[in-house]
Amino acid sequence: MQLIDNTQKISGRPLGLWEHMFWLYDQACPIHFSLTAQVRGEFSIEQLKQALAQVQQRHSLLRVSIALDKAERPWFIENSAKIPIRVVQRQGEEDWKRELEQEISTPFVWIQAPLVRVVLLHSTNVSEIIVTCHHSIADGMSALYLIRDILQVLAKPNALLQALPEIPPQEFLIPKEANEETSNNTSLLNEQNLDTQFSSRNPILKSVTCNETLLSSSYLSLRSGSLTSETTELLIARSQQEQTTVHGVICAAFLKAIIQQNCSEKPQNINCLSAINTRNYLIPRVGENIGLYHTGLTTLHTLTPSANLYDIARSVKQQLNQGMAPDRIFEGVSQLQAWISTNPTPSVVVKEIEEQFQYDLVVTNLGRITFSQYFDGLKLHAIYGPVGFPSLKTPWFVGVTTVEKQLFFTLVCKSTMLQAKAENIQQEAMQLLNTAIKS
Repeated sequence: MQLIDNTQKISGRPLGLWEHMFWLYDQACPIHFSLTAQVRGEFSIEQLKQALAQVQQRHSLLRVSIALDKAERPWFIENSAKIPIRVVQRQGEEDWKRELEQEISTPFVWIQAPLVRVVLLHSTNVSEIIVTCHHSIADGMSALYLIRDILQVLAKPNALLQALPEIPPQEFLIPKEANEETSNNTSLLNEQNLDTQFSSRNPILKSVTCNETLLSSSYLSLRSGSLTSETTELLIARSQQEQTTVHGVICAAFLKAIIQQNCSEKPQNINCLSAINTRNYLIPRVGENIGLYHTGLTTLHTLTPSANLYDIARSVKQQLNQGMAPDRIFEGVSQLQAWISTNPTPSVVVKEIEEQFQYDLVVTNLGRITFSQYFDGLKLHAIYGPVGFPSLKTPWFVGVTTVEKQLFFTLVCKSTMLQAKAENIQQEAMQLLNTAIKS
């Protein structure tokens, strides 16, 4: 194996618990993800390259690869490699879907920096920017902040972005009053979060070969859609009236649409995994830093095709609220730490996670963006995603983002055999939403 010269000064830190787990999982079942921004207005390819250079200096995790020390422990290692950009001439409204399928089907080589890449579908008036991230360095909110930062620099190239301070992994920011398990992590925090200690030790780092298998895009089916601004506002208002959330209603619509495809009136068990943003639960709160600051919660349902949509939505909300209580959202940190310390293989990680969560549908909802969609001559018209490659046992992956007053979504399934079913599910989910709003 190739060794990095131990006389070289190395800047980095070991991966945190969730980062480590996602790194292992990704080696057996790639879980990198993409977020697509449709931008209206004119900018050049060179301007985008300059913007990427600036945002890379703002966020330290956009400059890293992963390497192993002598004890086979993974570290984030800083590198000067630029964010790669692939440029495609935009011909039509559907082009981005083809390029996105290719991005999701192409895993990262984690020993090579950076662990982020960009595709630009370029035209004079309308362009799409596809940002793809290795999941160990970023979550969906990270990609959203990254897109915003890129647009800010495109609009004002001479306005330098301020570099953000490095933030420790999530487990070191969990309030002790929220979970007493975190009190056992103090010594590990002292070891992981001091670059000076890491540099002074100068450990020899070695690279390992990774699986570079290209996941065939023929096994992906990607669909997208949106609600009108009027329908989105009605959905928000009706969700509040029904004492649930927009996220709950979206989950309910897709859950119900999926079971209706089975052509059975018998009760069916179906589970939904929701991605939960944990930034506001941490101390200090994680603001706009790029990093992995989320968790997942599974809601369990036994449904019939005639189940009431809002009853399902309220069940989703209730179960998520219970799991997101301050004393529960970070349950199991010490167990996760103990498990990772046993050095599980990537295949074991995939098996254990999928057996533990048992989900049939993944819904990642970034909510309504909180920043302006206007950037001095540029307009962020739409955000599609997050989009990820569905796991081995989960065929359906839904990504949702609301830009100003309009909700955009993507639906991904992992087999071309499910394409017709995916179209039916999308249409049925949209019909359920529209019917529920009007009823």
